[in-house]
Amino acid sequence: MPRKRQPFAVDGVTVEIDAPGLKLLARRPDLVKPRWVASDVARRHGYRPRTVRLYGDLGSITGLQAIAARCRVLWAEMEEWLATGGAPRRPVYDGTLKSLIALYQTGRESPYRSVAANTRRGYDDWCRTLERAFGARRIDRLRGSYLRRWYVTLAQPTSEGGRPRLRLASACVRSMMMILLNYGVELNLPGCLDLVQALERMTLRVPQDLLDRWNAMKPVQIPMSYEHAAAIVAAGLKRGTRRHRSVALGVAAQFEFTIAQIDVIGTWQTFDRTRGVPPGAVVVGARLWRPGLRYEDFLPSLVLDLSRHKTGVRAVFDASAYPLFMHALAAVPEAERCGAVAVDDAGLPLWRRRYADLYAELAAASGVPRGVWNMNARHGGATEAREAGCPIDDIADHLQKTDLEGTRRDYVTGNLATTRRVAAARVARRPKSA
Repeated sequence: MPRKRQPFAVDGVTVEIDAPGLKLLARRPDLVKPRWVASDVARRHGYRPRTVRLYGDLGSITGLQAIAARCRVLWAEMEEWLATGGAPRRPVYDGTLKSLIALYQTGRESPYRSVAANTRRGYDDWCRTLERAFGARRIDRLRGSYLRRWYVTLAQPTSEGGRPRLRLASACVRSMMMILLNYGVELNLPGCLDLVQALERMTLRVPQDLLDRWNAMKPVQIPMSYEHAAAIVAAGLKRGTRRHRSVALGVAAQFEFTIAQIDVIGTWQTFDRTRGVPPGAVVVGARLWRPGLRYEDFLPSLVLDLSRHKTGVRAVFDASAYPLFMHALAAVPEAERCGAVAVDDAGLPLWRRRYADLYAELAAASGVPRGVWNMNARHGGATEAREAGCPIDDIADHLQKTDLEGTRRDYVTGNLATTRRVAAARVARRPKSA
């Protein structure tokens, strides 16, 4: 049991508090800093954290009560750790952004546990950036203006003459901070609600010179055309190896079915043995492959039934109606038509980076411009459909999208054929000149 603390005197009133582990560090007579310190027994057994900085006004009754309440929570967590023989424990929230990130990434009921592996990978990168730059900052002492400064700071290039990091700044401050603060609101952590409400109402902008430099240095992305896709497929089939045929078939599937790369290659993630092995998954050591496109999904019927994980919208494709896909499929030996479509020479599903490297190799070999990224296959298929005169709602269904405006903005590139049709229609309605 901790020793009983001497009472405090506040404005001439004696106040007794129950604050196990509370220590007062007197740097000088007018500067006393409260700390919580674990017991000697816990420290000898390796308990962490050994000390926690406390925040509150020692000169007010409410401040003392808040400090005491925090001490009781920390002491109870330490005793629970000792009672369970030093079992792993969740991080302690000490008011900093770093501790909020740790809680979000490890909490049993955190929404972090339910996001897809590829989404989690992005979240981890953004959290790491925020922690390195601002992890020591106290949440309850932040204002909206601080977040605006963070945004501009992160948007700066990392080297002289480098490209500004506008996407990273937006992802970290606008998206990731919102996610973290909302989780803090769920846990009723001080300062999170006020800050998330401020962030919701803010317009984040970077200086015009940074924006101009970013636009000038932005890589030019070129929508994938049928000619590009066919050239990459031909290059993959010409290579003749199993991995190159896999990428050829994968690119054909992305372009023809207008599906994303992840829908083709699936995802590798840490294997959680408590959840078992999902149907169609592959386990290699401590890693598990969650299925992407498999031959069993469309053979022998050649009918492919897909459902987008993000939207839940289903789409059924008749593979025989897509010549480029059928051409790539015909080059796959019958003995290899089982399991994952995108595999290496040993038959194991390809990792994302390996698939991207093989795509870049085939694109270069076939003379496809560097601006035609693999991710643009889905966009290119949608743009081809629009150029062919398909209605936007049909294109959205083919893309398995529920948002027509989002389909126009994100997946259908403006093109000369469309503007010519509009121009012809407008001119046809005009009165004939004499």
